[in-house]
Amino acid sequence: MDVLRNHVENMFRSYKENKQIRELKNEILSNLEAKAADLAANGMEYNDAVNKAKDSITSIDHLIDVNIRVYINKYKLEYLQIVLLYSIIAWIVTIPLKIIGAGILINLLFFILSFIIGIFYFQLCRKEKVEYFSIESFLNIQRAYKIRKIAWILWLLFIVSSILLTTAVQFGSNIWFSRPVNISGPYQFAVMVLRYMLPFISIIFPLIINAAPKLILRYEVAYVDENQE
Repeated sequence: MDVLRNHVENMFRSYKENKQIRELKNEILSNLEAKAADLAANGMEYNDAVNKAKDSITSIDHLIDVNIRVYINKYKLEYLQIVLLYSIIAWIVTIPLKIIGAGILINLLFFILSFIIGIFYFQLCRKEKVEYFSIESFLNIQRAYKIRKIAWILWLLFIVSSILLTTAVQFGSNIWFSRPVNISGPYQFAVMVLRYMLPFISIIFPLIINAAPKLILRYEVAYVDENQE
């Protein structure tokens, strides 16, 4: 029955091993083996019986508690809209930062990003709405919350590191030699402030990831159907 065991392992390959997953694996494997044995006992060739048992279950997404059935293309469309909105906002916000070298590059990157995402978004909007947006799929809500938490932690670490690095570059020698900080004029002060502000533009990335769990719950099939009723 190694064929059936491998089939079950393949279905669970994207899920982290835990007690619930192990119990579900064993239950499904036991059911498939019993089904194959029953078919073989009724005269079917063994290999045919195994293939018939495999074909009886090809996905276990609906059996995992943390999976939510969603209207996947509605989810993708709104998620893409959020990404487009944040990228445009970031492009506009970084326009004043063009007075420093890194700001020019970042502003250009956000402009290109907004343009590319805009193309994908408008292409998705042109799809046949009734059929295309009624397609359903499963998304793991637990994984979405975990990724959101990790994204915010990484962003905070990035901000702290950026502030420390900028401070070291700007005032390292002053701190080391105990010299007073000398800012010659408004322009130098503005450049210094912008260098500190620049890393904060990256907040759009955790904000984008932050939207995923909310959209999963918003486009859950049962939830949308209840609203329509």
